[in-house]
Amino acid sequence: MRNYLAMLLLVLMNWCGSMLAQPQCTVTHYDEFSGLAQWWVTQILQDKQGMIWISTWNGLNRFDGYEFECFKSQAGDGVDVPSDRIMDMMLMDDGSLRCYVEGRILGFSTKTCKYFEISETEERQLKKKFATAHQREMAFESKGLPNYYKDVYGTEWTIGQQGGLKYKDQATGQYKDYPADWHGADRIRFCLADKEGNAWFTSSYGAFKLSFHKQPYQKLEQVKPVQVRYSFLDKKQRYWITTRDDATIRLFDRKNRELGYLGADGRLHAGYTSFGSPVYHIFQDSKGTIWLCSKPYGLFRLRETADGVFNVEHFVHQDGNSHSLSNNELYYATEDNQGRLWIANFRTGIDCVVNPQAAHPEFIHVNKIDRPTTDGQTRSRQLHITRQNILLAATTTGLLVADISPKDPRQIVFKRHTKDIHRGNSLSNNATMFITEDSKQRIFVCTESGGVNQILSDNLLAPQLEFRHFNTSTGLPSDVALSAVSYHNQLLVVSNNQLILLNPDVTEKTDYKSFFLNEKLRFSDAVPLMLPDGRGLFGLQNGAFTIRKEDVGGNRYIPPMALTALIIENKHKMRGVNTIDTLTLEPSQRSFQLRFAALEYSDASQISYAFRMGEHASWNHIGKDRSATFLDLKPGTYQLQIRSTNCNGLWVDNIRTLTVIVKPTFWETRWAQLLYALLLVMFVWGVLYLRHYIIRMNRRQKELHEAYLALLNNKAEKTVSTPSDASVPSKPQIKPEDEAFMQRAIQFIEEHLGDADINIGDMADATATSRSGLNRKMKSLLGVTPLDFIREARIRKACQMLKDGASVNDVAYSCGFSDPKYFGKCFKADMGMTPKEYKVEYSVK
Repeated sequence: MRNYLAMLLLVLMNWCGSMLAQPQCTVTHYDEFSGLAQWWVTQILQDKQGMIWISTWNGLNRFDGYEFECFKSQAGDGVDVPSDRIMDMMLMDDGSLRCYVEGRILGFSTKTCKYFEISETEERQLKKKFATAHQREMAFESKGLPNYYKDVYGTEWTIGQQGGLKYKDQATGQYKDYPADWHGADRIRFCLADKEGNAWFTSSYGAFKLSFHKQPYQKLEQVKPVQVRYSFLDKKQRYWITTRDDATIRLFDRKNRELGYLGADGRLHAGYTSFGSPVYHIFQDSKGTIWLCSKPYGLFRLRETADGVFNVEHFVHQDGNSHSLSNNELYYATEDNQGRLWIANFRTGIDCVVNPQAAHPEFIHVNKIDRPTTDGQTRSRQLHITRQNILLAATTTGLLVADISPKDPRQIVFKRHTKDIHRGNSLSNNATMFITEDSKQRIFVCTESGGVNQILSDNLLAPQLEFRHFNTSTGLPSDVALSAVSYHNQLLVVSNNQLILLNPDVTEKTDYKSFFLNEKLRFSDAVPLMLPDGRGLFGLQNGAFTIRKEDVGGNRYIPPMALTALIIENKHKMRGVNTIDTLTLEPSQRSFQLRFAALEYSDASQISYAFRMGEHASWNHIGKDRSATFLDLKPGTYQLQIRSTNCNGLWVDNIRTLTVIVKPTFWETRWAQLLYALLLVMFVWGVLYLRHYIIRMNRRQKELHEAYLALLNNKAEKTVSTPSDASVPSKPQIKPEDEAFMQRAIQFIEEHLGDADINIGDMADATATSRSGLNRKMKSLLGVTPLDFIREARIRKACQMLKDGASVNDVAYSCGFSDPKYFGKCFKADMGMTPKEYKVEYSVK
């Protein structure tokens, strides 16, 4: 089976088949309703970057396969363009255009998308070329000769001046009409064969594009367009094809000759015959017995006789018979290494046939599940048995796993694995469709709308399994995975409308290749089958098709990636951006939007895009969106890469790299960082210096304060008591004028220390300063106000007098206090005790 699957992939990957008998052509009309600036088209060209340029009577149009961009002359652009009516144009060797406008020839840069003047000499030469081309056109039209074109598949086509598309039949050599709608156009003239092989024509009613195709498959002939449910290859190399709606079973031999329709009587009928029961799966066991799973008609056992007739036995559910089928809606059957038959039942779960070859097989309903569903039903779709005899069941409510080694199926308990909202590595979707195993024994689970899940856990019987998800969030083109087959280390996934090749070995980035086969096909649940002659057979919702290697004609064209527009800070739009490879943003430009397109002119409807910022970053898959927006970029150099698929959905090597340089502001440069560091050092040094200065000044004020208080106290002792030997503390050096000021202040205080009516005004007059100047000077030199200094001097004198034994009242009056009680209050506030307590403790004994 693996060899067949390998051949299948070769069929899908080789897109160089031969031509079919019936050619195919799609005619597309472009006019102002399609976005073209004007319906009168004069010329069509393709530049070196792959852009299509169409000249009209209303300006020059650039086409990227999706939309038209019109370029006209603008007031103030410095180029004298007579009008926007372009009569003709030419492509030059340097990639620029020359436009013939109202008798003048102007240059147009495809890089900057702006007009420019050319020399008079060049203009004279080009006028002769334009005239010669016009004369050839007129002569061509006068003879009434048709337009000839030979497509990439070798088919010759001809178009009359009034339309009328014909192709040359290679078998007869005769031209045959091909249906094409030219929208009433006339004056059709061939202009261009683009790099993909599409033919472009101008006319008086717009532009026309002819895209040529080759059908890469052959539809299987069927009486009715109904769903093909299953295809099966038996041990005699016959292949069986079943349909659902009309319940037919067709058999073909290895040489693709139809053997007939299998009837309910077990015979092959030459004419259209219904089997009577839609068959969802066919399985041939190790004994050669063929089993048909039907919905809703139960199970059929077929044993072929010597004359080629099948003995058909029918098994159904019987009410009251516990040994019959649990239900008649059967989806799948497989065999374990003990010869038992396991059946997926879409209503009741799983049945086991312990004696499938017996005349009356015994059916056992295996219904022990650790986590039953809320509705009590387990709808099984498909079964897979590993080499370790572990059964996995794909159901609509999760994945069932169990060890089926026990001989009694009633002892088997299934573990149900479902999507867990609290575990990111749980199953991505509960509706599982198909289970397959590759050559490395890796197991993959296809889901209805959650992509493909790879089981990462080594122990399949673990309470929790870990899964790796392949879905649209990781770049998978679709989340619908109907079935899958293995090819070496890759997986071929059948989606609803495409085939996807998945490589699970890629860890840093997930890469996918998808195939649309150039037509809107809708696949059925049928698993792909490789036929004996090497063709691949695929089931569809309305039939089936086969692919032969030499008949595949898919498009392998790699569309170049073009940049179509750049919008900076949502203000400045640059249209001539396709030729740049480096984008430099100024410090004020931190956000931009880049628009792009893969230049695929045959059919761009299935092209998907991805981008990444950095060569080693993960790709951001954006589907069919053709723009990327970046906001508030930090200064630096970035590598922006953009890629796309081709028209078949196959990722191709067309990566376009744009270097983005974001300039920093001065404050983001290294010089600014150095400046920040220097300012920080200076700030720290300034804080430390200021702190040191304040401490030094406070110490100086304190020392000066103490020195002058001691000086006053020393003078008071000399007048009140006996001379003392105590020396005055040394005071810091101050300015001479400050020293003179303090001498006047000390003299005034000394003379008026006992005067209760002393005031600041008198002291200011004595020191020859103002009241505010006195206050400011004393604060700066001593750190205290004049009144505070006088009060401290009085308290110091009071302490000395109390030590000498003077009474409290005498001390109060001598030190300038008119009230002994107030003196006591002030003394206690400064000394922490009353004058009497101080006298008792410190008086001289």
